[in-house]
Formats: sequence, structure tokens, C-alpha cells
Amino acid sequence: MRKSNTKMARKAQRQKISLDDALQLAIDTHRQGKPRLASQHYAAILEVAPRHPDALHYMGVAQHQLGQHDAALRLIGNALDIAPDYIDARNNLGNVQKEMGLFADAEHSYRQVLAARPDFALAHNNLGVVLRAQDRLPEAAACYRAALAIAPTFAQGWINLGNVLKKTGEDKEALTAYRNAILHSPENPEAYRNLARALVSQQRREEALDIYRQWERIEPDNPVVRHHIAACEGAGAGAAAPERASDAYVQTVFDRFAGSFDGVLEKLGYRAPALCGEMAAALLGAPQGRLDILDAGCGTGLCGPLLRPFARKLAGVDLSGGMLAKARERGGYDDLQEGELTAWLRQQAAAWDAIVSADTLCYFGALEAVFTASAAALRAGGHLVFTVEQTVDAAPDATSVLHPHGRYSHAEHYVREALRQAGFEVRESRHITLRQEAGKPVAGLLVGARKR
Repeated sequence: MRKSNTKMARKAQRQKISLDDALQLAIDTHRQGKPRLASQHYAAILEVAPRHPDALHYMGVAQHQLGQHDAALRLIGNALDIAPDYIDARNNLGNVQKEMGLFADAEHSYRQVLAARPDFALAHNNLGVVLRAQDRLPEAAACYRAALAIAPTFAQGWINLGNVLKKTGEDKEALTAYRNAILHSPENPEAYRNLARALVSQQRREEALDIYRQWERIEPDNPVVRHHIAACEGAGAGAAAPERASDAYVQTVFDRFAGSFDGVLEKLGYRAPALCGEMAAALLGAPQGRLDILDAGCGTGLCGPLLRPFARKLAGVDLSGGMLAKARERGGYDDLQEGELTAWLRQQAAAWDAIVSADTLCYFGALEAVFTASAAALRAGGHLVFTVEQTVDAAPDATSVLHPHGRYSHAEHYVREALRQAGFEVRESRHITLRQEAGKPVAGLLVGARKR
């Protein structure tokens, strides 16, 4: 009997060591940035030990990284059913919930983590993120401060705190937070970007330009920093602005912005798609589904539902693949293509009855080329509907201005003359408010023109 017990004990010990080794191999693979391969290792462990909490937890994390978010929730939840005090798993459950937009659930998870580990700086920070997402800004700021009291060199915490302080109008404190982020993480581009943008919003252009130049030393090939340096220089005397924002700038900014685009603009009272839809309806007559319509710079597809009733064919073109992916999710388009607008239009001879462009031409300074390409792409009598940001109190010889925030505004007389030269007649033009920015209305023009 004693010999049999000894063999059993040795067998159990070998099995334990084998599982431990297998788990370590899976974790090492995961840390090497190979979540798919790591998932295979975790799955092999779970075949032998289906209630192994570590394997369930890390398998869930890997599945989340692979885009299988529901599976991630289930797997991490199973780990917590087995080991309710598994704090790292509960924190990662909160992370998955946060990234899925389940903010109330994520808040509950993080609060459970902090009840057990009040010194967990990342959990304080992540709780701040989900509170900010729910517009509970003072609570979010308190969480970021709690994280920084524990980990004062945590640069992302300083950035997050700065973002909330900027949102609540505490501008001086926001600048201090961003500068602390740079102090503790001097190679972090996000810290420079946020500090420079905050300075721009306070009309401190020269200081913003200095910060952008510091950022450029870290990322000399980044198209975003190059564009904003040009924008800040363009606001100074004698500086020549580029004719339009570069393709790389537009792609980089809007690919990053795609996931939050609709929500952010809704909070800013964004009106360009609705206004373009109203103008199109006024010019196109009763919606009979007979027209070929192009949404030029379609973004996430906000114009699509407004144009669909008029369209036999509704297509969209945009430079940002990330924005196009959101437009596909929204649906309603017959065709969506990635491309630079002017070049794409030049390949569309007499293909469209109407072209609608909401809040896209603010990334063009010179409008002659894009208007000429639009005219060539329209059939006789076709319509062009668009918005631009308006240069207020423009000089008689003014055309466009590249502002430190990175967008162009246009003089109304220049817009009209460029349309005339391209072969359009203006049917209607309205002075509008496009959205709110830094608490102030952004002046714009809504224009409907007909190809002569």
C-alpha cells in the first residue's frame, strides 16, 4: 500500500510540474506578442485541466486581443467563478468590459479590484477612464489623482488627468499635468500632442509650435506633427501653408479617431451631415431612388442614411481605412472605396448625379483642383453640396487660412469664385454653425452648386 501511494504521489507531482511548465511556455509565447499561438497552448492545458484558473484567465486575454471579445468575457468569468479572489483576472475582466464599451460593468469590476487592493494604481486609472466615458469628470479626476498618489511617475495617468482638467476648464492645471507626463516620459509622443493641442486651444501658438518641434525630434517622420508645425507656422507672418493636408496626415488622424468619431462629434453638436442632407433634399427634389450619388469623404457614413432615399447607387470614398470600416458597419452604401478625393474624382468622368461632401474640404486649402475634378465627375446639371469652415472677416484678397488646430477655413468670395471657374453656379449658400469647439461655435458655409 505504501509503495502504491508513493507512485501515485510521484505521478501527481510529475503532472503538476508538466502543467506548470506548459503554462509558463504559453505565457512566454503570449509575452512575445503571439496571442494566437499562446491560445493553442492554453487550450491544450484546458483539455487536461479544464478548471485551471490561470489558463482560463490568460486564454481570455488572448481571445480579447484576437477580437473574440465575448469569448474573452466568458473565459475570464469562468476563471473568477473558480477563483473569486483572483485580482489580476478581475482587473482584466474590467479591461475587456471597458474596451467593449460596457462601462457600468467595467466600473463594477474595477471597484471590486480596488476594494481588495486599494494600492493598485492601474485600477484607479482604469476606473477613471470608464468614469470619464460616462461623463463623470470630477470622479474621473479623483481616480487619476489617486493613481498618481500611488505612482507619481505614471505618465499616462498625468495625460488622462490633463485631459479631464482641460475638459472641465481647468486649463492651467491641465498644462501642468501634461508637462509632468513629459517629465516622466520624455519619449512619449502622446504627451507632447496633448500639451501642444491644449496650448493651441488657449491661442498660445508660439508655445505650441515649440512643443510640436520637440515632438518632431522624437518622431521626425510623423505626418501629424509635420502638419501641425506647418499649421502653427502658417498662422505667423509670412509663412506659406501647404495647399492641403497630406494623405498621410489624414489617414493617420482619422484611422486613430475612427472608433470614437461619432460619439465625440455628437457631444460637439456636429451638424455638417444633417445640414448637407437638408441641402441635398432641397436641390434634388422628391426622393425617388433614381440618382447616382457620391459621398465624398464619407467618414463613418453619417450622410449615408440621409442620401439613401434619393439614390439608385450610393457610393463613398475616403482616405481612412478605419473610417471606411465604420461606414461598412453602418451599412447603406453600394460601394465604399479608399482613395484621395481629387485623384479619385478624376477617374469618374460624368459618373454622378450628385456629390455631397460634409466637413471634408476643411483639409483642403486650395479648392480649384477638387472643384474642377468634381465638375468633371458630375453629369450635366449635377449638384455639388458641401461645407467648409468660414474665414470670418476675410480680407478682399483672402483665399484660405491654415489654423493652428490643423484645419483650413475659407473666404466666402474665394469659394464662390473657385466654383465659378470650375463651371458651377451657386444655387444656395448659407452661413452655419458646424459644431462647438473649445466652447465656441465654429462658423461655416453650406453650399449647394449646380454644374452649368
